[in-house]
Amino acid sequence: MNDAGAMEISLLAFGPLAEALGWKRHKMTLQYPAKIEDVVRILAVLEWSERGLVFAVNGLQCEKHTELNHGDELALLPPVSGG
Repeated sequence: MNDAGAMEISLLAFGPLAEALGWKRHKMTLQYPAKIEDVVRILAVLEWSERGLVFAVNGLQCEKHTELNHGDELALLPPVSGG
């Protein structure tokens, strides 16, 4: 990264959230420090978060207050519904 205060992360979205966002994979540049909750705000998916969105950073489930680092992969997993 050219800017010492910036980082790039990879985002993965699944199911109906991917459909709502219009992508399954996406790159995002953030300023240090950044947390998952910052990504939720930027993507405007707070409603999804409140309905049980699960987060995983580099394959490990995390809370929304988890700090992100350059190169992290953040997966956004919507709650499963059935009927």
